[in-house]
Amino acid sequence: MRKISFGNDSHVGSVRSENQDSFGKFPEGNLDLNCPGGQLFVIADGMGGQNAGREASTIAVREIGTAYYALTEPSVVGNLRRAFSSANEAIYRKSGTGPQYRGMGTTCVVLVLRDGHAFIGNIGDSRVYKINQRGITQLTQDHSKVAEMVRRGIITHEEARNHPERSHLYRAMGPRPSAEVDFFEEMPLTSSRHYLMCTDGLFNHVEDEEMRQIVLAHNPERACRQLIQLANERGGSDNITVQVVRVDVNATTLSPFSRSREKLKSIWKPGKK
Repeated sequence: MRKISFGNDSHVGSVRSENQDSFGKFPEGNLDLNCPGGQLFVIADGMGGQNAGREASTIAVREIGTAYYALTEPSVVGNLRRAFSSANEAIYRKSGTGPQYRGMGTTCVVLVLRDGHAFIGNIGDSRVYKINQRGITQLTQDHSKVAEMVRRGIITHEEARNHPERSHLYRAMGPRPSAEVDFFEEMPLTSSRHYLMCTDGLFNHVEDEEMRQIVLAHNPERACRQLIQLANERGGSDNITVQVVRVDVNATTLSPFSRSREKLKSIWKPGKK
């Protein structure tokens, strides 16, 4: 038997005057993994002057949550793909309604738990990590210039953290009529684990192992608060948004076949000040 609990929080940080992050959990007030569509968690980090970034991230969260549950295909990835497309189109249309919205965009990362599996979609540099007693693993790939430089061995992870172009993204939702999004299925939910979702305001200040220790030491709601507090103590140079999802699995109820398959396959709420 599997059950989940979660926490989420968002903070403007110590430097910015506006929070352009948004986050959501759908369906609201429901934690049943067997409900139609499963459980969906989403985070978006908006980009653009004044209110444009906040508007872009708000649209992304709202549209994905609405569109995904309006679709009835058996494929989770297929429904996610269409939901991302609908959100991208909505942001792109909004960008044409006035000069204050021109060029608006957002990162977006989604986690869906359904049918004993985890499904992820992401564009930009917001992340999903898997955390358990054995360690922490970044499941998403950043679509940023500095991340590509790290992958090619041009700079180190430490150098990337303070690189002047660390905010330069080569993929985002909204700036173009279509968006290239990564989708994949993570290992079956045959063991207990946590999923940590966050914007760059967290991982630019907090090390992976520190994230793991905090998430494992606290319930999801307190873990979110502790992570945000630590990021702010170290400068809080950007908006910080975090969701922690805990999956508890009673292994005795799982069949030996299910346990043997554990291998890798390739409420809408705006951020608050």
